Parts: sequence; C-alpha cells; structure tokens
Amino acid sequence: MSRIGLLCLLLVTLLLSGCMVTQQDLQMQRDLLEMKRRLGDAERALKELQDDSAGGVRAHVETLARNQADFQAELDNVRVDLQSMQGRTGDQSRINDELRQDLTLLRDELSLQVADQEKRLAQLESGAPMVKTPAAQPAPVAGPPVVPSAPPVASAPQSTPSGESAAELYDRALKQIRQDQQYAAGRELMETFLKRYPGDALAVNAAYWVGETYYAEKNYEKAILQFEDIIQKQGDHPKVASAMLKEALAFEASGDMATGKLLLQRVIERFPLSSEAAKAKEKLRGQ
Repeated sequence: MSRIGLLCLLLVTLLLSGCMVTQQDLQMQRDLLEMKRRLGDAERALKELQDDSAGGVRAHVETLARNQADFQAELDNVRVDLQSMQGRTGDQSRINDELRQDLTLLRDELSLQVADQEKRLAQLESGAPMVKTPAAQPAPVAGPPVVPSAPPVASAPQSTPSGESAAELYDRALKQIRQDQQYAAGRELMETFLKRYPGDALAVNAAYWVGETYYAEKNYEKAILQFEDIIQKQGDHPKVASAMLKEALAFEASGDMATGKLLLQRVIERFPLSSEAAKAKEKLRGQ
C-alpha cells in the first residue's frame, strides 16, 4: 500500500473514532442531564413534602395554641364565677349567723317569759304565796321602784341548784341582768354558767353579758377586757361583732375617742352586713 493510501486509511480511522467519541460524550451528557433533572424533581418533591409536613405541624400547633387560649379563658371565667359564688356564700353565712343570733335572743326572751309565767302559775297552785302575787304584779307597773322585788330575787344567785340545766341557769342570769337590772347578781350567775357549761352553745353569749354588766356599771376598763377576750378567742362568731361594737363604745365612754373610732371602722370592715356595722356607721356619721 502506498503512503498516500496509508494516510487516507489513518485519516478515516481517526474520523470514525472521533465520531464515536462524540456520540458517547453526547449520550453521557444526555444521561447526566436526565439524572440532574430527576435529582431536581426529587429535591423539589422532597421540599414540597417537607413544606407540607411543616405546614401541617405548624397548623396543628396553632390549633392547639388557640384551644389552650380558649380553655384558659373558660378557666378564668370559672374562677371568677367561683370567687363570686364564694363571696355570696360568705355573705349568706354571715346573714345566717345573724339570724341565729337573733333567734337565740328571741328564744332567751321567750324562755324568760315562760319561766315567769310558770313561776306565777306555781305560786297560784300552791295557794300560800297568793299574798305575794299582788306584790309581783305592781312591780312591772311601778317601773323605777324595783326595790320591793329586789330582796326575793337577790337570793337566787346564792342558790344555784346543781341539777339546773344550762338553759335554765342562763335564762335566770339574763333575767336578772336585762329585766331586774341587778348586774352584779346576774354577772355572778353568768360566771357560774361559764364554769359549769364552758362548751355550751350559749357560753359566748354568757361571756358577752358579763361584759355588758361591767359596761352598765360604767366599769369600762373591765368591760373592755371582757369584750377583747371574746374578740380574740371566738373568731367569726356572730357575738364578736356585738363585742367589738360595745368595746368601741366603752373606749369612747372612757374618753379614748381615737381607739373607739378605729374599732367602729373594724366592725364595718369585718362584719359589713351585720346590724352592728349599721350601728357603727351611724355612730361614725354622728361624730
């Protein structure tokens, strides 16, 4: 083969090999582009999936937050209603305590009247004390001169039967204080009641009436000590309002107007719905 033929053959071979390389490169480039496209599609799909998941979680979190806020608002409303209900319950409890106190006083007065009627009936049935009955009747009519009836009643505190019930002893003491105005004798009976029946429901009332006897005798120092003892020991007992009011009046009567005014204000603050609070307000308005 001539040199020219050899060169031509070599040229043709090079051209064919160049074409083959070019086609392979193109195929590889096409494959590479397809892979890049698929990879891009996969990345976009993954990003969309992530966005959807994040959006769903975010929406769920926002829903939970709204629900929690609504629940907190409802809980706050329930708390407000509960506090209001507790306030109304406390007011109603104080009103019930005042009613019980009024009923106790009414019962005491009725018991005194019943005891007085029974005593008169016993005198009438015995026949012998018929002469005393007229003497007992003029006593209420002649209001100021209570002296004639004083000796018979004065003997009562000295004889306190051990079998006497708490109610009977209390009624007898209260009668001497309120009706007969024999404060020392009535106080002695009330103190006897407190020694015999310290746990009785009327014990606080008995202690209060001891203070009332000192106040009636214008022994304001002892009255203040007695009322203060009730205030310190009895908490929210209905009689505490009465003791606090009377202690304020005792301070004012003894000349300590500042302390009396302070106690009147405390009555209003501590027992705002009580009759004692109304009296304290009236007293402060008059000062």
